[in-house]
This record gives sequence, C-alpha cells and structure tokens, in this order.
Amino acid sequence: MRGIIGHTQPRRIAARSVAARLAEELRTSVGREVGFKVRFGDRTGDDTFIKVMTDGILLAETQGDRLLEQYDTLIIDEAHERSLNIDFLLGYLKGLLTKRPDLKLIVTSATIDTAAFAEHFGGAPIIEVSGRLYPVDIRYRPVAEDDDEPHFIDAAINAVEDALIETDEGDVLVFMPTERDIRETRDVLDGRLSGSRVEVLALYGRMASAEQQRIFAPGAKRRVVIATNVAETSITIPRIRYVIDSGLARLSRYNPRTRTKRLPVEFISQSSANQRAGRAGRVQDGVCVRLYEQEEFEKSPRFTMPEIQRANLAEVILRMKAYKLGEIETFPFLNPPVSAAIRSGYDLLHELGALSDTHEMTEMGRRLAQLPLDPSLGRMLLQAQVEGCMDEMLVIASGLSIPDPRERPEDKKEQANAAHKAFAAPDSDFMTLLKIWRSGPDPESGGKNQLRKFCKSNFLSFTRMTEWRDVWRQLRDTFDRSKAKAVTPASPEDAVHRCILSAQLGHIGIREERNVYKAAGNRQVTVFPGSNLYERREKNTKPGTQEKTRQPLWMVAGEIVQTSQLFARTIAKISPEWIAELGEHLCEYRYSEPHWSAKAGRVLVTQRTLIHGLEVQRKKIDFGKIDAVGATQLFIRGALVENEHPLSLRFHQHNEKVRKRIETALTRVRSNRVYAVEDLLFAFYDARIADVSSIHDLNAVIQEHGDAFLHLKEEDLTQGDVLEEDLQMFPDSVAIGNSVLPVTYNYKPGDEQDGVTLKVPMVVAEHLTSGQIQWMVPGMREELARTLLRALPRTLRRQLMPVEAKAAEIAKRFDPGRDDFLTALARHITQTYRVEVTATDWPADSLPQHLKPRVEVIDQKQNTVIAGRDLASIQASVQKTEVRSDAWDKAVPRVERYALPGWTFGNLPESLLIEEVGGVQVFGYLGLSLRDGEVDIRLYRNQSEAAATSPAAVRKLAELALGKDIVWLAKELRNFGDRAMARPKATASFADAFSLISVSSKPTKPAEPSSLPDQALEHILKHLLQLKPLFPLSETRFQKLCDQSRAEFPKMAHRVAELYRQIHSTKAQISGGKHRYAGMEADLDRLVPSNLLVVTPHDQLPHILRYLKAVQIRAERAHNNPAKDADKADALIDYEGWQTFVPKANHETFRWLLEEFRVSIFAQELGTAQPVSIKRLEALM
Repeated sequence: MRGIIGHTQPRRIAARSVAARLAEELRTSVGREVGFKVRFGDRTGDDTFIKVMTDGILLAETQGDRLLEQYDTLIIDEAHERSLNIDFLLGYLKGLLTKRPDLKLIVTSATIDTAAFAEHFGGAPIIEVSGRLYPVDIRYRPVAEDDDEPHFIDAAINAVEDALIETDEGDVLVFMPTERDIRETRDVLDGRLSGSRVEVLALYGRMASAEQQRIFAPGAKRRVVIATNVAETSITIPRIRYVIDSGLARLSRYNPRTRTKRLPVEFISQSSANQRAGRAGRVQDGVCVRLYEQEEFEKSPRFTMPEIQRANLAEVILRMKAYKLGEIETFPFLNPPVSAAIRSGYDLLHELGALSDTHEMTEMGRRLAQLPLDPSLGRMLLQAQVEGCMDEMLVIASGLSIPDPRERPEDKKEQANAAHKAFAAPDSDFMTLLKIWRSGPDPESGGKNQLRKFCKSNFLSFTRMTEWRDVWRQLRDTFDRSKAKAVTPASPEDAVHRCILSAQLGHIGIREERNVYKAAGNRQVTVFPGSNLYERREKNTKPGTQEKTRQPLWMVAGEIVQTSQLFARTIAKISPEWIAELGEHLCEYRYSEPHWSAKAGRVLVTQRTLIHGLEVQRKKIDFGKIDAVGATQLFIRGALVENEHPLSLRFHQHNEKVRKRIETALTRVRSNRVYAVEDLLFAFYDARIADVSSIHDLNAVIQEHGDAFLHLKEEDLTQGDVLEEDLQMFPDSVAIGNSVLPVTYNYKPGDEQDGVTLKVPMVVAEHLTSGQIQWMVPGMREELARTLLRALPRTLRRQLMPVEAKAAEIAKRFDPGRDDFLTALARHITQTYRVEVTATDWPADSLPQHLKPRVEVIDQKQNTVIAGRDLASIQASVQKTEVRSDAWDKAVPRVERYALPGWTFGNLPESLLIEEVGGVQVFGYLGLSLRDGEVDIRLYRNQSEAAATSPAAVRKLAELALGKDIVWLAKELRNFGDRAMARPKATASFADAFSLISVSSKPTKPAEPSSLPDQALEHILKHLLQLKPLFPLSETRFQKLCDQSRAEFPKMAHRVAELYRQIHSTKAQISGGKHRYAGMEADLDRLVPSNLLVVTPHDQLPHILRYLKAVQIRAERAHNNPAKDADKADALIDYEGWQTFVPKANHETFRWLLEEFRVSIFAQELGTAQPVSIKRLEALM
C-alpha cells in the first residue's frame, strides 16, 4: 500500500472498541500498527497503518490535506446512520475520487440503500455479507385501538411477560421512544416481577455511566432491558434473544421555518425496525415482537431520513465556506438538503455575523470556521474576548457542548434535586453551569478521585464531567493562542449573558405571562420545568388572578425544543438594549409618528427596533437622519408655520407679524384665501430651506448665509394683492357711544361665531342701537348695502339699478347715527335717489348670518352672559338683570367744573378709567366746553366729543388771557380801515388792500371796509388761538400758546393784509383781462368770496394765488383751443354739487383737493401742493 487505511465510526466509543478489536485480531496493541483518533484523543504513531477515527476527524483533515494523500484506503462504516459528517464525507469523497483514482473507498452498513449509494459513486460494485448468525422470528402484535390514549406500554409489558413464560433462556430487549416511557414500563415490570429471578434495567443516553455499565455485565439473573433507539446500532447488548419493538422513536428534527429543534415521537423506518430485530439473533434463534401491524411496517419509509435533511445546516455551510468547497446548493450530497433547511442555515450564520447579506464570509465567519465548535458556541467565545469574561465563557461554552452532567436516578430523585439546588442561580441557568464547575475540584491540580467523589456526592455524571474538562482544555488551548486584550467587565454576569446572547439572537423572548414568552418569529415558548427560572403556580390560586412573578421581562434561551410543547431550555435574564447592540446587523427599523418637538428643538420620529419580529427598543431619534426631505418639511410645518411654540429668531418674529396681518385681513374680508396662507407660508420656506430639521441646523444656515433670504413680504402670502386698505376697513375696535369696544372676526361659514362679534359690558349694551352696530365695520358696508338692495321688492330694486354702484355710494355716504338701521337706510335711499322706501320693505331674512353683527355681553369676570344677533332680545335680557353700574354717575360730579374764570385747573388728563367690565375698560374723556360764553370742564363718553367742543373753549380761555392785546389788535385793524376810507392811497397794508377793493372791477361785491377789520381779527384769532395738537390740555402748553400769539399779532396783521392785497390785485387783473372762458367769473367768486378771510384758513391763503394763476392760464388756453378746454372741463362734471354727497367730515379736505385737481388739469406746470387723482377724490366721497 502507498498509504494507510482509514476507518471511520460515527461514535468515539465505537472508534475505540473497533481499534481494540483490530489490534487484538492483528496481535498488536492500540497505538502501534493500529491506532485511533477521536476528539481530544490521538492514539496513533509513526507505525500506524490502520487508523480508526470518528467521521468528524476525517472531515477536519480535509482542510490540511485536500487530497487525503496519506490514505491508500478509506472505510466509511455505519453509513446507514447518515449523520451530517457521514453525508459530507460521502459528497467530498465523490469529488475526490475524480482527482485520486487510486484511492480505494469502501462504504459499509448493516442496513443501507445499496442502489442509491452505488449510483452516487458512479455504479460502484455492491458486496453483500450476511451479518446475522441466527434466524429471527418476526411476530406482529398490534396495540388494540380504543378511545383512550395508546396502550403500547401495556402491550409491551404483556409481550415481555409472554416471552418470559415462553422460554427460560435469553434476555429481553424492549424498545421505547422516551425516557418517561422507559420509567413507566420499568415501574410496572418491577412490581409484577418482584421476587422473581428477573432483573429489569433501563438504557438511555442520559443515564449515569455506572448504570449503563450494568447492561454490558450480565449476571445470573435473567434480564429485561428497556432502551431507547441508542440500542439499535453501535452498542451490542449480550444475551438478547427477545426484542419487543414499540415501533416508535424520538428523533431530532430541525424546523427551518420556526428555527426550532424538535424531538417528536415518530414511527420508525424499515431499516431501523430491521436493526432492532437483528439484536435478537446474535447468540441464538431469536424472536422480534412488533407492536404494530405488518401493513404499518410496509408503509413506513425504507430508511430513516438523513440527518442533513432534518438538521441545522449552519455548521456545514460555514465549513464548506471555509474549506472553499463551493455552495451547499450544488454540493454532491447523497440526499441534498431541502432548500428551506439551507435558507435556515444561511439565516443562522447571518444572525451570528458569520455571513453577510449576500452570503459572503465575514471576518467573524472566518474566525468561527477555525474553531472546532458549533458556530453558536464559537460566537459566544469570540464575544467573550470583547467582554473580558473568557474564563467564565470557556467553562459555559464547553459545558453547553456536552449533555447535561446532572443525573437524577429514579430511586434518589429527591436527593438529586436537593443537591442540584445548591448550584442554582436565580436569574440564569448558564450561571448554574458555572457554579457546578467552580464547586468542583480544580481541573488542573485536582485528580480523578477527587472529581469522582464530587460527582457522586452531587449526583453528577463523572463521564460527562470528565468530557467537560477535556473540552474546556481544548478550548482554553485554542483561545490562549489568540491575542485578545484582557478586559475587566463591570458585571461578569452581564458580560456572560451578552456573550450567550451574541450567539442566540434567534432564541430571545419577552414575557407574556408566567412561564410563557413570546419568542422570535411570533412563537410562544414555555420555560422548561427543569430551569431555575421556572415558577410553579401557587396552590389555591383562583383562576384569572394576576400573579406576581420574578421572572425577567426578557430572556435568552440556549435552545428551543419542541416536545409536548415548545420549550425554552437553559435560559437567562437579558437587557433589550443588548439585543439592539449585538444584533445590529439583524435590526429592522420601523418609523412612526414623525413630529416637530419644540422641547427637543428638532424633528423627531419614533424608531422601533425589531429583531425577528420582536420590538427590543423604542426611542425618539432625529428624523433628519432617516428622511432629510420629509424631516425638513415637518420642521417647516411644525416649527415655522404652525408656530405653537414661537421661535426667538428675528426673521421668524418678523414673518409672524406679516402672517398675522394677512390672516387678520383675509379673515375680516371673508376671503377663503385665508385657508391657503399656511400653504403659501410653507411654500415660501420650502423654496428656501433644504436639509434643515432642527433649530441647530437652521442657526447654522443663518450663520453662513444670514437671514435676509428668509424675510417674508406680504406679497408672498397675498400673491400680489394689497390688503392694507382692506385691513383699515376692518378695525380691531370701534367707538360706539361712550366706549371703545373690541371687535373680533371669524370666517367660519355655518358656525355660530361666523362673522363679526362685538364684546360689550352690560352697562354699554343697553345703550346700543342697531344703526351703531350694523354699520360699525366700514369694510362690511358695501356688501351689506348690496345685499339689502337686492332684497328689496323688484319694483323698487329696478329703480335702484345698477345695484353695485348704488351699494358703493351708500357705503360711502350713508351714516345711520343712533337711529334704527333699516329706518335710517330707507330714509337715506328716499332722500338720495328719490325712491320711496320704508323699513318694512325688507323681508325679515334679508341678511345672511355673517352680515348680522353678533353681540357678546360680558360680566365683571369676562364671562359671556348673553350672546346673539338680535339686539332687541339682548337688551331686553340685559334690562332684566340686576347687575347695573352707576360708576359714571359717580364720576361726573367728581371731575366736572363749571364757569371757569380762566386756565385755573392746571393740567387736564385726557381720559379717566371709569370702570372695567369683564376685561373691557370703560373710559371717560375730559374736555372743555363753551356754553353760553362760559367755559366748563366736562366728562365725555368718547374723545371725539371732547375734541369737538374743546377748541372753542381753548380759544375762549386764550381770549380771556390776552384781553388787552386783542383790544390793541382790534383797534389797529379799525384804524387801518378808517384811514382806507379817507385815503385811497394810504401807506398801511390794510389801507392798500382796502383801496384796491374800492377800485377793482366787480364781478363780486367787495366787503365793506368797516366790516373788514372784524373779519381780519376773526381770521387772526382763529389761526393763532388753537392748540396743535389739541391734547393734552396742559397749563404749560396753554401759556406757551398765549405768549406766542401775543408776539405774532403785529406780524400776522401785516401778513394777512399783504396776502389779501395780492389776492384781490390778481383777481382784478384776471377779471379785467381780454381772455375768458365759460364759468370763469364763478370760479373767481368761489376762490375770492366777499368773506374770504372768514371761510379760508390762514395756511390756505398763499395757495389762492396759485389757483388764480391757474384760472388765468386756463383762460388763455381756452381762447386758443376752446374744444380742448371743454374736454378737460368734463373731468369736473361728476364733482358739481359735491357738498351734497361728500360726507360732511370730509368737506374741508375735499374742497381744497378739488382745487388742486383743477390745477393739475388746466395748469399742470404750476404743480400741486399734494398728490391728487380721481381715486383720491373718490376715496373722500
């Protein structure tokens, strides 16, 4: 041979026993020509040419020797078991044979699908060798069917008794599916066979080693061995003649959908049934009693499903990636795994961080592949390097890689439980393992005898504890070679659990109720009763009672297994924050409720972190990092537009003032564009701001670019419309009667508060009239008039066409005063348009709700006590109330004074607070009144009344103070007049003026000289003896007025005389000229009437000269082009008789503006004293 012979066995005990048997046959010792190699044990040498090993050892050797060149021949034994390692070897060797045609390969098994194996290896020859020395009689005794649970245990017991009766020789082997079934069967047989020469034994994987050894050392007694399927192969039990086969077995199955390992009880395959039957024919003719129908046997599968088709493939995939053997999907397995299992393997490796989303090996995966461990255990240890708990995790990881070392003998169960309780950790089954380890002798210094004593006294398996130590040493040696930095964890227990969690992210759960957790994948798992964290229900607990529990909210399980239900085994308390951290690569993030947070100063969103469908974390995060565009829009909407918490930024304060003005104006004019203001404001910011979702972001932008680009203009919200004039037409308050009352506006069609609302105290409400409140808002007048005109009967309405124009005229000219509104309006229409209308011509429902002012009557606490739109009903209700105020009546005698001899009252306050009713202050206004030549101090209801009477009274007091000076001025003016009558060419200015009048041509009759001084005196006193501004009425200001007037009298006398002379001289020149136009004399009389000094304010006298010059220019141009003059004159036709339609309050302003308008038409080159246009004239009409 050019190499050695390699012989694989699925189990270590079998490898050792086969090597020993071969050495015995070849008359050598193990370790020389024949050796074995198993996990953590190598008994081979340089002379070894037959090496017996576990299949896992051979598989590991492929990494260093890809062609397995040290082997001449390979024997794969017990291939029917179809473990993962066996199937992997069969696939690998198939490919290897094409590269090494010299390699001899032998696949052996007692029960095998020979055709499938031969086909797998390209038609390899089949050699059949019978291994059964004695025939076996197969008998079928199916369990009787009834309504109760299956009675295969009873059937097995009966079959055992029959076998013991049938012959006195040979032991009986009974196959049961579970340990519980074995115990129950044994208990019954012990009772029935008590006192006989029959010994009843049990055999299962979790038995103590000493009890297992009794199986292989038969005594004088006949034996009944009750076993699980571990007795099918590998283990040969001596003296067996009878086999009782229940036909059931518990097999490990991995569900790739739920990612759980199940141990269901299933009907066995034909090959397993034949293996069991074969146990009866080893020493003599045997009998196999099958407790099921022959038809059931024939329907069952020929072979047990290979482990690769029912196991977790994560380790296989990882090793294949590490060995670079290609993808598992294309690997030449004898029976390829199903795609769901492959996906589950990939998912687990991704969960461990070994593979990326695209199934590429990560650094973590490469490190895991180098470890002789299950990937999950390896992941724990790699995390331990980070957490600084390697010592603890070496113990726990090695402990998790072996069966539970705790034993519970049937006859000493209570003692065992008591011993094990000493190791229990309250919040962690993993820490229990650590306690067991640390409670035992030191693995380095302590001997086997010490360990044996420790195990015996604490009901621990010596064999498993020894294996635990062996695994620990191997792991320690492996990780000693790593260069991980030493770290001291703050909490060793937390560090351990973080390590475990890093490998078991698919086995997390959140508590739903006692002992029940919601696990990954929306599964419900139950805490295994053997766990330290399992809580038994207290006795006498009423159903539905909420019981207190100390179980953790979150847990991680070492495994989740399906038996009678889904159990979580080996669990510990964890923190959900650890899950989010260690499972970051698995995290799914769900976002909800994005919103602007004024407190945080940024747009936040609720982030839910989910792993395997479980919400492990919920927190508020910056939405800008998730969706920059969406976050910017929410920032604009919440922080800048909705403005629930105003910002202190300069541009924003400016913008809010602009917005407030626009919204107020649009609401008051009842424009539906008010609803678009927010959208327009949003669009304004949206066009200027990007990637800004917090105040910090906004400040950074402003710091870089300034804030000028964020300053809003009214046009941005009005789309070019100008609303300033509209806003003035809808005031915030109105002066009605004695008070200034607040007015609010709402644009809510159909709502009770739609329209305008006037808030009034009770003492004010009773004095209101419909004329005052209906006409109080200028901006509503035209719509109100138009609506009422259209509501008139058709015969009347036709006489008032066009309605739009008439409504506009009424809005400008009509003033109802304190009269009933409809009565006053009817009277106005009758007088103005000569259309006979009465108040009864309007239907009761003429006005829509928003045009009927709403009145809210408030009490002292600002509560609305009465509200409505029917003023008469409101006043009737007010009159019925007992809450009345006489504060005004008390104030009048306290502040008014009569028949003042002069300014003896010091400074007069402008207003006095009379009372405050429901937040509305009722003021009285102090003013002066001239009554029958005497001056009084009076208390007025509003300031306009005080302003109307005070100027005359101020003049009267000034005349009293300047009495001697005025007498002198009057005398001087009369002297001028007398001299003018005697000498037409007098040198005094008034004499000159008077002489001009006497010689002027007369279209107008000049004033008599004797009356002129009186007019001049009135003109001067009227101009000088007035306070500007009128208020405040203070003694200092009054004294200053008197002093200034006294000094101005001489100057004013000469100035007035000079202006008077110039005006009359200019008028005489124009009147005597040769050019004239129609109506010129009337224009001259209008400009220079006989009472010129009485009707013309002093400030206007200089402008009379310009107006006269305009008349002269017009006369010259009219002479040259009469038609053009006539065209220009047409512009004045609409203003003829303006005194009849311009409000009286505007008469003076309109009079002089119209004169300026004439100048702009006929003598534009002279210029105007103020801007003038038709629009400005109409605004005063």
